[in-house]
Amino acid sequence: MNTFGNLRVKWPYATHLVDRSRVKTLVPIEFGHDPGALVLARVLEISRHKEIESSCGCKMTLYPGDVFVGVLGDRYATDQFHAYGRIQGPIGQIVGIGGLVGEVVSMNTRMIPPTTVEYVGRLADADGRPLRTQQFQRLPAPIIAPGATTIFTLGASMNAGKTTTGVQVIRSLTAEGFQVAAAKITGTACRKDLNLFHDGGAINVLDFTHAGWPSTANLSKDELLCIAGRVRAALQECDPDFVVMEIADGLLQRETMLMLEDEAFRASIDAVTFAGPDALSCEAGVRRLKALGGVELLATAGMVANSALGIAEVESSTGVRCLSGDMILRGGLVPALCAARERHLRRTSSNGSARHNGATELNRVPLQVVADRAAS
Repeated sequence: MNTFGNLRVKWPYATHLVDRSRVKTLVPIEFGHDPGALVLARVLEISRHKEIESSCGCKMTLYPGDVFVGVLGDRYATDQFHAYGRIQGPIGQIVGIGGLVGEVVSMNTRMIPPTTVEYVGRLADADGRPLRTQQFQRLPAPIIAPGATTIFTLGASMNAGKTTTGVQVIRSLTAEGFQVAAAKITGTACRKDLNLFHDGGAINVLDFTHAGWPSTANLSKDELLCIAGRVRAALQECDPDFVVMEIADGLLQRETMLMLEDEAFRASIDAVTFAGPDALSCEAGVRRLKALGGVELLATAGMVANSALGIAEVESSTGVRCLSGDMILRGGLVPALCAARERHLRRTSSNGSARHNGATELNRVPLQVVADRAAS
């Protein structure tokens, strides 16, 4: 479906897996909560979202009367919208730039109202069966471990600096000759962060949409762990030295805690960084991570590290290093990352499950960099 009447149909990022040749007809809209359902929507009034992302992340300007393929999806965004991927009438809202639509139930007081749409119909195949994004996922079966050394970038909230810290970690490792793959395993469909990972040097980038979900808000723990396992399995196929994975939002967000409270999931993490907007959030985050146990915290970072005073507050209150973006880009985390990788390889080798001979793995990039960095 490339046209509707005289208009070109816009296909946003959330639909990037969809085989458009399978779309043969429209069927009537069904009321109810159905994340992943593909619907044809017509723009009524432009407000918050004046654009939607294409599959590559380019912005597509919206005009009243435009038609696009929307995906019903829940959203949990403390800085923007709280929304459900449900239809309760002919009118809905755009809830995410990646093309998610649904019903906004609350929003940040600084946010302007959502762009409104009219539901035209639901996309269906040649037999009239409604189509959903989950039908198009092609990732391999989930794995937990072993694999490449896995670093998670966690944080206190939206816009705390998690993605930026992840990009800086990727860039610093790439500069040392390591192969790094990256993923964002929770959140709301948006190509921007994956493009940032790619620009930082990642050899492959994936997110939860590749597992068939337009967002991860309100998914069950099993569904979340399945997404993480499928993404990890797919990234392992490019044989990276490191995998950097981001969990969206903050530690108090439901899906984040569901995953981190799972002992097997935590055991699959080699180390984490924690980004916060201020020292108090970092102090609380460090305490919570320590209470969980089994998670090695390499450093704090994020917005707080834009200030020397902020760095000093974090380090004095937590006893954990706090690194600015410039420090990370200059290699300040590389020794700790290499040490985490060495421990990972020795552990998997002793368990008889290393991907390669341990000595060969340890020498893929000389670990002399650790000594050199420490000496400097």
